[in-house]
Amino acid sequence: MLQNKDVPILDDEQFPDETGSTVADESEARSLASQLTGLIEDVRILAHAEVEYYRTKLSVNMVATKRVVTLFGIAVVVGITAIIALILGILLVLSQHVGPLAATAIVVGAALLIASIMMSMAIKQAKKLPLDENDS
Repeated sequence: MLQNKDVPILDDEQFPDETGSTVADESEARSLASQLTGLIEDVRILAHAEVEYYRTKLSVNMVATKRVVTLFGIAVVVGITAIIALILGILLVLSQHVGPLAATAIVVGAALLIASIMMSMAIKQAKKLPLDENDS
């Protein structure tokens, strides 16, 4: 690899031992210190740029997330209102056939039965979830 290249040979006369080594050590120390200072400054600039990048990304995502959560909240409220209207309609229809007390008992019993079935399904699915990487 070095066959075709000229390699300069340094003479001992150019760099005296005592003065040359101390000057070289001082310049090397200054060079190392300036490199470390530059490295620290570069890391600070990089960290600041990364923080600004993620702050901007988060603000963009927050606007979209707020919109999604708002729409989801409205949908939940409308859905709950529809379920309440359905329950009241069933109560009105049943109260004409079996009386108001029995209709209330039937609707409450059916709601509790549906709630308990949903809860048991949720518990079964929760037990299947891998909570640790080693469990999966």
